[in-house]
Amino acid sequence: MKDMVAAWEAATGNKVALTFYNGSDLPAKIISAMTTGEVPDICYVDNGDFLLLPQAAWNDKLVDVSDVVETQKPEYNQTALTAARLYNNVAHKRSDYGVPLKQQALHYEVWRPMIERAGYKDADIPAEWNAYFKFFEDVHKKLRAKGERVYGLGYSLSTRDSDSTYLFNQFLVAYGGGGIVTPDGKLHADDPQVRKAAIDALTALTTPYKEGYVPPGAINWGDPDNNNAFYAKQIVMTPNATISIAVAQMEKTEQYYHEIITMPQPNGPDGKPVTSLVSVKLAFVPKGAPNVDAAKDFLKYLIQPKNLDTYLAQARGRWLPVMPSIVKGNPFWTDPKDPHRPVAVKQELDGPTMPWFQAFNPAYADVNAQQIWGTAEASVMQNRMTPDKAVDAAFQQIKAAFAKYPEPAE
Repeated sequence: MKDMVAAWEAATGNKVALTFYNGSDLPAKIISAMTTGEVPDICYVDNGDFLLLPQAAWNDKLVDVSDVVETQKPEYNQTALTAARLYNNVAHKRSDYGVPLKQQALHYEVWRPMIERAGYKDADIPAEWNAYFKFFEDVHKKLRAKGERVYGLGYSLSTRDSDSTYLFNQFLVAYGGGGIVTPDGKLHADDPQVRKAAIDALTALTTPYKEGYVPPGAINWGDPDNNNAFYAKQIVMTPNATISIAVAQMEKTEQYYHEIITMPQPNGPDGKPVTSLVSVKLAFVPKGAPNVDAAKDFLKYLIQPKNLDTYLAQARGRWLPVMPSIVKGNPFWTDPKDPHRPVAVKQELDGPTMPWFQAFNPAYADVNAQQIWGTAEASVMQNRMTPDKAVDAAFQQIKAAFAKYPEPAE
């Protein structure tokens, strides 16, 4: 990013004050800036699409950046374009209030040496949903029989940070609950199919925890903790919303190329490919920014495919492009010698995808912020509530969140 800014400065004669913050501190700083009106020209935060942008757009706090997106609109995939079109409740319309930079989805990281010590090889890992997760429970039992203190499943099941939020909602989609919020912004909490999907997802995630296949501390994990447990070889498999677990080990050649496996979603419970819930990362311009024209000019420069490609490749492919042409034009993304990037690319750019529900209605960002689904998991795991009752309680909270955001009327 520093190089990109320097190149734009040299090309335009403009000067940029570029500031980096700890990722966990940034949302609060941005909210404070928008509250006081002393805003920067451009903001970006990794989890902005989860918690920040949908409400800011709803409340007319963001500059319409349709003219920026338009410069590369044919290049973007449809999921990225959908995620950028947020609803403004003052203007009573949708428009582009974010500029897509990159995307992520849930993948599965596996220790190959562990499954080999349990007597298996890669080809033995099932491709069918229920059998896939049961496989790692079986590995757990076989390694425990050998005296190894490991856990088969590294599920994030806490009421903090985004990993647990990502995991539950991806399971919800896999079990047929992807219509919980439709593109028109309507909540379908009373749909029997959505309720069943939520119960099935909650049961599938909490039962292995209660049976001891997930580390007890997973109920307190923050976003880095499943990564750390994986590196410490305490868990055989963990879901992760980027390929960061593998990428961080790139200098450790043996681990990166031979020991860590990156896997896509298994086929769903219905036997069909699972739609990946894709988080599209958006840069934005707050209203009140003193240099809107320059901000837009820089963003137009940044999203030129060659520049975005450089930016994402320098991050080692932790996040994936939102432009298919980038993948087609740079063999870095599909290098058959790399065991991780091509897997993620195939899943996120070739497979079925959908944006997060808060792109349809900002109320779902409140659902994420309140950790409603994480609380439901805790109710089942710690308070012995049945999954159906925990889901019904969660839906009551979700309905209350949606009551604050009337259905968009365009």
